[in-house]
Amino acid sequence: MKSQRPPRPLRSSGKPSFSKTKKPNSSGQNSSGQNPAGQNRPMQSGNRTKSRERGGMPEGHFMVEGVAAIREYLRHKPASIQKIFAKERTLSKVQEELEEFTKKTKINLICIPDSDDDSLPRTPAWAHVRHETTPWETFVSRLEKQKVSSAGPDRLVLVIDHISDPRNLGAIVRSAAFFGVRHVIVPEKRQVLLTQAGVNTAQGGFALTDLVVAVNVSRVLEELKQHDYWILGAAMGGEAVSAVRGRYDRQVLVLGSEDKGISPTVLGRCDVVVAIPGALKSLESLNVSVAAGILVHELIGSR
Repeated sequence: MKSQRPPRPLRSSGKPSFSKTKKPNSSGQNSSGQNPAGQNRPMQSGNRTKSRERGGMPEGHFMVEGVAAIREYLRHKPASIQKIFAKERTLSKVQEELEEFTKKTKINLICIPDSDDDSLPRTPAWAHVRHETTPWETFVSRLEKQKVSSAGPDRLVLVIDHISDPRNLGAIVRSAAFFGVRHVIVPEKRQVLLTQAGVNTAQGGFALTDLVVAVNVSRVLEELKQHDYWILGAAMGGEAVSAVRGRYDRQVLVLGSEDKGISPTVLGRCDVVVAIPGALKSLESLNVSVAAGILVHELIGSR
């Protein structure tokens, strides 16, 4: 029988036992969040994004490369597509592969003459898309308006505690999208938001999964508890994640930074600490994006 969150119970695993675990690493991570007020705003690219990587596109616009990734945007988020380009020598094939979706959306392909220009993508087709982050307040408003069912898209929410590698963020979003996780919550500061590298790695994942930006992770977790979510922090020394599957109707999985894992403050807000058991003789931890995919699969599977 699945657990329903009672009014503010004592946590089964106390804070002290968590604080003494090894540095939470890839088997578990962290997050923080409460969000800036205001309307949805273009995803920030991060200070380290190189101008040549963005190809001169305006803020909030990104390049999606490859027919498979473009198809995901056409299927799930066609309004975000600004333009689709195809190289002349592959135009017919690309038109055929995308025809089912371009007919519905009435988006025409722009033919690019073949050339040796190294600045062009190496893929046969690419698209310009616009992305917006979702403010924390907007996400909370949605929770209050909708009844979250155990089979619904918000059965599991991911919270990230200060990840710095855009490719890790992109890989996490790709796994989230594959398993039907609709929201990934991140703090607005000391956290990579969206870069071209992240979009490339996600391979269409951002067409299905929203990036929710918050101010403080600890406050985010406390507020999610008020919406009957149980907080699972991923860290070494935790309970085997397979033992937790099916225990809770609504879950928040917290993933920590690449080097330090979940911060002690955020870890103290978790109801349960979960981990991925490795071999008897193995590495100490996994990369956070790899761990995220395994943990999400264990918690919700294919549903």
